[in-house]
Amino acid sequence: MSADPVELSVAQARDHFSERVNRAAFGGEVTYVTRGRKHERVAAIVPIELVEAYEEMLDQEDGRVAHQRLAEIRSGNAEVVSAEDVAKELGL
Repeated sequence: MSADPVELSVAQARDHFSERVNRAAFGGEVTYVTRGRKHERVAAIVPIELVEAYEEMLDQEDGRVAHQRLAEIRSGNAEVVSAEDVAKELGL
């Protein structure tokens, strides 16, 4: 991946979208999209491998938390509430 990410305004990113997508896909480059007077980063064009790695990390963390909660339930260290009770409380 490129060491120096590029920052483009929304308008610039629009005008160079195809190029930036190709640079992400084939060159591993990250392009930050900015807006406003402060040029705040609001989005990015990134290589798909980064997104897939991030999603995998989230899946692993979700699995870890689920196993932890299940262990707490099985050990009696967690309160269990039925879906019906939750729906009633939420007025569903």
